[in-house]
Amino acid sequence: MLTRNAPAFRARYPVQKQYLWLTTIDGSLSNLPDLAEDTTDVIHAAADTHLNIGYAAWIDQIVNGTRTLLDASFRAGVQRFLLVSSGAVYGPQPVSLSHINEDYRGAPDSLLPGSTYGQAKRVAEQLCTIAKHEHGLETVIARLFAFGSVHLPHDGRYALGSFVRDALACGSGPIKVAGDGSAVRSYLDGRAMAHALVVALVSGKAGSAYNVGSEEAVTIAELAKFVRDRLSPDREIVILGAADNTQRSRYVPDVSRIAKLGAASRSDLGAVVSDVAGARPLDKRYSADAPASG
Repeated sequence: MLTRNAPAFRARYPVQKQYLWLTTIDGSLSNLPDLAEDTTDVIHAAADTHLNIGYAAWIDQIVNGTRTLLDASFRAGVQRFLLVSSGAVYGPQPVSLSHINEDYRGAPDSLLPGSTYGQAKRVAEQLCTIAKHEHGLETVIARLFAFGSVHLPHDGRYALGSFVRDALACGSGPIKVAGDGSAVRSYLDGRAMAHALVVALVSGKAGSAYNVGSEEAVTIAELAKFVRDRLSPDREIVILGAADNTQRSRYVPDVSRIAKLGAASRSDLGAVVSDVAGARPLDKRYSADAPASG
């Protein structure tokens, strides 16, 4: 596994030391060591979802990083290449569309700087399509939606992490909902997500894309209430934004395609919240020894 700082990674995640099959290597997409000649499969998940160095630099990281790793894969004779992409490639999900599938032809608005991440991921996907067409590399794309795990930050970037932070905070402060609470999301367990990525890599059809996420929709206001009831029943919930149903945001996938290969399509939201709160033990269903599908 390629990481910017292997010793720091091992110190931060000591549980990884028990996996004798996992080797960490220092490097980055801008300083990529050659892949070993016996490398058969690559999972490319090296991209930030939030970046503060400028939009153009973000595009460079995602697009040129993908091309760099594809080129390294060609040289090493890699057979299968999984790109971890995002549901952001679809652009805004219409309110009338309850679940968005892989055949939806929408796209991010190129006139909005906030669409940079989705646009860059679209180009990265295109590079994978070209790699399959021109080089015969078996590329598969996984489009990720929303997840919860012990690794989800509590720093405000994600609503679920923020709600858990507020619920566990000392004192009696409220759980704060930044918007009007009407946005709709769904959350898959992080272990189920990792399992789905292995399923896509091993069993996905080359040249195809697979949504990865949960089909069980919940509004942000409902999520805040769920977190409150589970972790801190006496907390107040404060909705900070004004209601505006004409701008309601929806981000819920149709995952029937990956589910047919054996990946999970639903999650126990209570278990997800417990994971984010750091209170749930390892789930053996998605351990390193779990089968790739079935």
